[in-house]
Amino acid sequence: MNKFSRFFLETYGKSTRTTAKVLCNKLVYASNRFVGRDLPVGRLRARWHWYRYPFSLRKEILWSSPLQAWFSPEDESATECMLHMENYEPVAWVAPKKGDIFLDVGGYVGWYSIQAAKAVGPAGKVIVLEPDEINRLQLERNLGLNDIRNVQVLSKAVWSFSGTVNWSHGTEPVWHQVGQAQTGDFREAVSIDDLVQTLGLTQLDWVKLDIEGAEIEAIEGAHKTLNTLRPILFIEVHKTREHLGSMLKEIGYSVEREQYDELPDMHGWILARAS
Repeated sequence: MNKFSRFFLETYGKSTRTTAKVLCNKLVYASNRFVGRDLPVGRLRARWHWYRYPFSLRKEILWSSPLQAWFSPEDESATECMLHMENYEPVAWVAPKKGDIFLDVGGYVGWYSIQAAKAVGPAGKVIVLEPDEINRLQLERNLGLNDIRNVQVLSKAVWSFSGTVNWSHGTEPVWHQVGQAQTGDFREAVSIDDLVQTLGLTQLDWVKLDIEGAEIEAIEGAHKTLNTLRPILFIEVHKTREHLGSMLKEIGYSVEREQYDELPDMHGWILARAS
């Protein structure tokens, strides 16, 4: 199948009506791109253009071919995530096995939670933390659309301690973050060590962190867990690679793989295992 055919066939809706909207949007997008192909910038060239025009796909039920799952987006960011995550992040690195316990910190709308839930099966479990209400509602809706029942969703953020932390809204829903800046908006946070103790976990095989720069604080609050349960770590890094490397080395972890889209190491992903 060539690139043009994939563009038209990779996405469809759960209903005939939604599929018709998708195909119409893609035809309009392709036509506009053809007419304006020499334009260097602008709406016609934006990847998200077909998500919204001429028909909005907000709250429609769409199929993600790479994830092999249904999803219902609130915005274009969620659509882009669920359709094209594999183009941006090394999702193949995350490979839990049947029976594993997977902790998804910063679940957003559910790509990794759904991926992990399918992999670990009924004998395993996924615990996902997503403090933003809109993102969390999408996550829960996406889990329900795929009849996934081995996922526990929690509304807390993760930090170096348990308590209240400041919350900053990003320009896109995927960029919300916790931090120390006084924003006037707050969220309840928990350390990974406290979370593991509260849930009574004696097994933890994977920890995925995508928390927009708070990964140092998350690791600071996970020393006991990392020293005893030794989970594999998949971490999105935000100018934190050097500090993270030092912290992980001190507790007997080695960075096995790393990939960056902003060099030298401004933004990217690392996979680390206990040495």
